[in-house]
Amino acid sequence: MCRSFVFLILLIFNLNLLFSQDEIVFMSGDIQKAKVLEVGMDVIVYKKFENLSGPSYTVKKNQVFMIKYENGSKDVFGSEASAPKSPGEKTISEIVDDAVNAVVNPSPSSTPAVIYFYRPGRFYGSPNEIIVGTFIPDEVIAKLRNGYWYKSDYFYTGQREFVTGIFSINEQKLNLNIEPGNTYYIRCSVMKGLGMQSQIELVDPETATIEMKGLKEQRIQK
Repeated sequence: MCRSFVFLILLIFNLNLLFSQDEIVFMSGDIQKAKVLEVGMDVIVYKKFENLSGPSYTVKKNQVFMIKYENGSKDVFGSEASAPKSPGEKTISEIVDDAVNAVVNPSPSSTPAVIYFYRPGRFYGSPNEIIVGTFIPDEVIAKLRNGYWYKSDYFYTGQREFVTGIFSINEQKLNLNIEPGNTYYIRCSVMKGLGMQSQIELVDPETATIEMKGLKEQRIQK
């Protein structure tokens, strides 16, 4: 009876050791199952879980991202930006930086979108040209004349902000998500009234086909 009781105690103790383990997550992404003995100012001392009666190991804290303890608590030593990641995976800060850079410094797509800019209608006193372009990238796409349309093979895809104005004043803006291979029709016009306000708006293909009938192609945009 006494032997059985002792055996039961040893079994419970061993089972407790089996499920009571810490995990050391290194900056390299490797994970070591361990029993952490000490967390010092600069180093961490531990035993490998598979050899608890073996030697103790020491590792510098700057080589460790996190310790997961057996009770579920954690000590995190590295920042999110330095968190271990699998090849090709990016941290949140890297994803945000890439998104901002794509807007501020857009890269041309290999497959362009097709954009038709057109200026229908004429009335006395309207300006000869409406300037159409973007601030990012900083470019003038066309200087549309009365009764003309201009076709642009547009390589800067993604979210873009088009702006139009009369001699660069009274500008109006149009935000579009440009997708490679798609075709867009943008009407650029001038409103009668105080200040000669320009307008820029996306138009469906059917309406554009009707309004562009009789207009001339403008081959030189600048």
